[in-house]
Amino acid sequence: MKKVISLTTVLALIVCMLSVLPSAGAVSENPVKLIYAKSAYTVGGIGAKGYVEVENIAYEKSVTIHYSFNGTDWYDTAAEYYQPTHGNYEAWKFETTGIERPGHDSAVVIQFAIKYEVNGSTYWDNNDGQNYSVYSGYHAPDFYDIGVGGIVDYHSSRTDNTVSGAVQLKNLGYEKDVKVIYTTDNWETSNTADAEYDYTSYFKNYIETWKYSFTVDSENEIQYKLSYTVNGTTYIDDNFGDYYTV
Repeated sequence: MKKVISLTTVLALIVCMLSVLPSAGAVSENPVKLIYAKSAYTVGGIGAKGYVEVENIAYEKSVTIHYSFNGTDWYDTAAEYYQPTHGNYEAWKFETTGIERPGHDSAVVIQFAIKYEVNGSTYWDNNDGQNYSVYSGYHAPDFYDIGVGGIVDYHSSRTDNTVSGAVQLKNLGYEKDVKVIYTTDNWETSNTADAEYDYTSYFKNYIETWKYSFTVDSENEIQYKLSYTVNGTTYIDDNFGDYYTV
């Protein structure tokens, strides 16, 4: 006896097949995210600057930093396209309008969220409702608020053939491996130096500072990038492909 499959069953099978296929033009769950931000010193006074990563959903888009110096008065400043990062993502850079330094050069907390408008939709990154923040001012602690970057260059210096510096990173797990990868011959060869834990910021208890030091046998300019491995994921900060120099 032949079995007859009803039209309803056929339609149900087609719907099930389509439901597992990705939709065209699908947008990721979080198409906008902070890369990192730090304090800025401008002609107008003090502020914040940094980089944002957005998914390139459409050519026409707008990235806005919504920020405040006191938690009451809020302002907007437009971010500017910088360059591609990876895959279908772009880096946008921003710098808030400065305010006059407060009396006694005390620190100002600049908090902000990121608004991304594209294809008639608006997306926000407000750090899970907590906003991002940096401290700015002559006596303010100099640290980065870090987003998807995971790690960022903090400072470096060279005395004769010794290079020393520090990086800042998000504490994403206890076991971590932090390295500086450097070259003295424009990446024909490279070497690796380990960084070691230094301290945790008491302003942002998930931001750690790690320090490093290494010697070189060359007087050439040194280029370097940072590597941070934690929980099976490796984060690289190579200054958007331009590398850092010292």
